[in-house]
Amino acid sequence: MIASKGLILAAVIVAVGAGAGGYWFFGGPSGTPAIATQVTTGGQTSVAQSAWMPEILPDDMILGSPDAKVTIVEYASLTCPHCARFHKETLPKIKSEYIETGKVKLVYRDFPFDEASMRAAMMARCSGKERYFGFLDAMFSTQESWANPQGWRPGLARIGKLGGMSQEAFDKCLGDKAVEDAILAKRLEGQKFGVESTPTFFINGEKVSGAYPFEHFDQVIKRKLPAS
Repeated sequence: MIASKGLILAAVIVAVGAGAGGYWFFGGPSGTPAIATQVTTGGQTSVAQSAWMPEILPDDMILGSPDAKVTIVEYASLTCPHCARFHKETLPKIKSEYIETGKVKLVYRDFPFDEASMRAAMMARCSGKERYFGFLDAMFSTQESWANPQGWRPGLARIGKLGGMSQEAFDKCLGDKAVEDAILAKRLEGQKFGVESTPTFFINGEKVSGAYPFEHFDQVIKRKLPAS
């Protein structure tokens, strides 16, 4: 699907079935939540970029150490089943093997295809960097229960409430044109690099399209790591 600033996003998806278990996505007894860090180095990227590597921008949300030698830039839609599978099955292994050991960082960028994924992306952005990846985890993990055209707004509001977002803050966020425009700008930027489907990844400049199992990402990451 090709988008432009004037694209009218088609409504599709969501009604939440996230019960009390949603609390664990946002921290609590299980430990501290993953925190999205932002790279700001005088407007310059913190890693060397190849001609085919999207530049790291000041407003990017990053999981892992900013100094990691391997950068994975992910373009995904929160209503994409393949993206959900990657986040539920593959990313946890990448986290334990590479992100938590400081070797890899993940830059997550939204590539919405419909209104529901746009509003979900906006809500995650409005949650703040401390809760950002917790919201992503909650949305991807409960995607099947909130993925219907009629229930996306109350479904997202339910997730927001579980994550500590008031109804007032939720309503204000979904009407924030600046947040919406920023997400659309990232989508358009992704199209410049040939992103046509989700998920699409750039691993130190190497494009990987599709929710491959961990073994595939493991091979690519190992090729990108500096020789020890």
